[in-house]
Amino acid sequence: MRLFPLIRHSGLSLLLVAGTALAAGKPPPQAATPPVATDADAPASAPESSAGAEAQFHVMAGEMAAGRHQPEIAAREFVAALQSVDDADLAQRATALAIAAHDEALALQAAQRWLQIDPTSMDAREVIARVALSHHDLATTTAQCQAIVEGHSGGIDEGLRIAASILSQASPEDGDAAMSVIQQLAAQYPKNVGAPHAVTLVALRFNKDDIADSASQQALKMAPDDRDEKLLRVGVLAKLGRIDEADAAVDKLVKKDPKADDMRLAYAKLLLESNQREPARAQLQKILKHTPNQSDAMFALAVMAINDKDYDTAENYLKPLLEGERSEDAAFQLGRLYELKGDYATALQYYGRVDHGNQVIDAVLHQSAMLAKLGHLDAARQQLQSLRDNFPQFAPRFTLAEAELLLDAQQYDEALAVLNAALKDQPNDADLLYSRSLVYERMDKIDDAEKDLRTVIAAQPDDARSLNALGYMLAEHTNRLDEAHELIGKALSLDPNDASIIDSMGWVEYKRGNTDLASRLLKRAFADFPDPEVAAHLGEVLWTQGHKDEARDIWNHALSESPDHPVLKETVQRLER
Repeated sequence: MRLFPLIRHSGLSLLLVAGTALAAGKPPPQAATPPVATDADAPASAPESSAGAEAQFHVMAGEMAAGRHQPEIAAREFVAALQSVDDADLAQRATALAIAAHDEALALQAAQRWLQIDPTSMDAREVIARVALSHHDLATTTAQCQAIVEGHSGGIDEGLRIAASILSQASPEDGDAAMSVIQQLAAQYPKNVGAPHAVTLVALRFNKDDIADSASQQALKMAPDDRDEKLLRVGVLAKLGRIDEADAAVDKLVKKDPKADDMRLAYAKLLLESNQREPARAQLQKILKHTPNQSDAMFALAVMAINDKDYDTAENYLKPLLEGERSEDAAFQLGRLYELKGDYATALQYYGRVDHGNQVIDAVLHQSAMLAKLGHLDAARQQLQSLRDNFPQFAPRFTLAEAELLLDAQQYDEALAVLNAALKDQPNDADLLYSRSLVYERMDKIDDAEKDLRTVIAAQPDDARSLNALGYMLAEHTNRLDEAHELIGKALSLDPNDASIIDSMGWVEYKRGNTDLASRLLKRAFADFPDPEVAAHLGEVLWTQGHKDEARDIWNHALSESPDHPVLKETVQRLER
């Protein structure tokens, strides 16, 4: 278990004074402007008095629970109120809160009531379809998707694409069921190009390459001049690794399309999603040859350069973007660049320039991390505590960040106190429980750590992160290797390409004596995620196999970049002595 989780958040504005003043020991910055409220944050309208005092009571109780960040309780109160009032907005909010609480049964109940009140709601049908699919109720899933297709204001083709989008959100283990539903729907509309298009989208999501290949060809045959179908076919070719064919198709399209840059950008994104980095780089460079200052291509190339540790090239792309429409993105990436270089003061300055947009919360958290690295842990904590008070809707995320800073500083008692305080208000919060398990592990309280992770898994059986964390912890601290292997195996089935899970599987296989398999898995993990802990694991396995020079090369390179990493240092010292 290595990293604290990041909580997804909406792109709300959060204007902050630059954090550089804190580096000088000044008070932490205060937020200049509160975030703009969203529909999810707005209080639900109370039902009219005729609906009865009981409904009023439930709405008020729900509002109080929502204000305390208790989404499950709030959703239950709103659902109770909906038994006696017809309020589509209240039903929508109850559904959203139930989803936030990861309570599928409650979400289904709220969405069904929502649909009863407003039979035209496509969003309610989407929730019902998704929950039904996760419970393998294909009849209900199909019926709701069918209604979406037939009732969509954009027509049958657009409805099919929406259905494909819904089904594509299924977990990997539900991929076959999702394919079955979309194929049943598509068969009903043999003359609509949206049918094979939708089948292609779902097939791509679940790695059904043969089906995607056939369906995309069918769609292009039905609409040979349609730009979207041409791009979809290009995407399939890229996914299949037929890059020369895809390149040729894009070059042909570009000659006929005045929006050539947009098309190449879309193709480059597809290539990156297929891990075809060099072909993607070539497409982006073609864009700059055609349009030298195309900001999206410059930004994409800069991010690639940062990931390649080519910091000079990245900086050359990013600095011209600081004055344009991508100024916030450029500032954030420059902060990231200098953070990776170890220049925390300069990184702090660039993160401080991000005062609005989708990355503002991440920028604030990085500011706090930079302050801590510069020796101002108290100032970093003060900043996060102030933000938590001013913006309670983001309180869990600021709490997690503060705990992580304390964990990195080896102030385990303080980190535990911060998380315990948060868990008093949100005792079932999965991210807080997961993070507390990390602290317990560092404190060698393995039973307590396991209890927290078991609580998360009981509520969310398909949480690959927690399954992996518990399996890794058992492999590292106990002799329960078969149980660890089972947990990590389930996590890997849910997320087969996650390098950290592959690393865990390689490590548990090594512990079980399967050295050759461990070596293959760890090499694969290290290729995708050259983390110092993965380097430590891979090096140890190679050392055991007798490949000591190869192990030393991996360790030395990792130590040059992370000289103080505890697992890496311990591994090298133990085996080299």
